Amino acid sequence: MGNNTGFQLARGVPEIYEKVLVPLWFGRWAKALLELVEIQPGEAVLDVACGTGVTTRLAQEAVGDGGHVTGLDINAPMLAIARDLAQGSAIDWIEGDVAETGLDSGTVDAVISQHGYHYFPDKARALAEIHRVLAPGGRIAFSIWDGHSAYTSALCAAVEKHISPEIADKQRSQRVTPNSEELVLALENGGFGKAGVHKQTLDIRVPLAPVFVPLHLGSMPIAGAFNALSEPEKDALVGDVEDALAEYVQDDELVYPDTVNVAMGYK
Repeated sequence: MGNNTGFQLARGVPEIYEKVLVPLWFGRWAKALLELVEIQPGEAVLDVACGTGVTTRLAQEAVGDGGHVTGLDINAPMLAIARDLAQGSAIDWIEGDVAETGLDSGTVDAVISQHGYHYFPDKARALAEIHRVLAPGGRIAFSIWDGHSAYTSALCAAVEKHISPEIADKQRSQRVTPNSEELVLALENGGFGKAGVHKQTLDIRVPLAPVFVPLHLGSMPIAGAFNALSEPEKDALVGDVEDALAEYVQDDELVYPDTVNVAMGYK
């Protein structure tokens, strides 16, 4: 759900992302985020790094006809899918950088972002812009991975072995994120009060590795590197992930815990 060139997806990949990762991962995290933020009917909400728009659409449901939601992302293919999926809604879509939203000052009640903050090229500028557009008393809430899960650790180890350390580092970078103390300090330096971090943990359920791993990697920026492997090489990579996660198999699914930090602050 990135907002700069650090998370750009090739043609065709955003469709896989929406069909695979959104229902299995990001849709669930979006609901958890919005429950914490407590979006109210009639509010104005900005969803930053909105990706294919799952959080944006849920926010629109929460604000109702009397509210207003804007989704912003720099990734044009993902934003195109977001527009298509939200046809008939009152959501506004902006293709652009979070540091320059173009919105009027003091007009937004809540700014939310699901797994976008990590990719902001200039986090201080981004937070300054968010602070500017928020109304007095408005709030910011963004979720960010709390390190690696058992699944992503196994996946990255297999990518390093069967593709390259460089490609593995690119995949790992999505989970190399600021800790709670760093997140709070960033919010405080950005002028936000009552800054804090809320930890959320979910049990994630996905198909078994032979099914899920190719779909997952096919929806990532490293899709080209995975798809360039021969079929035996792909099978070997998937096999390593499968072996590493044997203890997480339940009823023909992989079930493992994953955790995000949700950083919140108020203007």
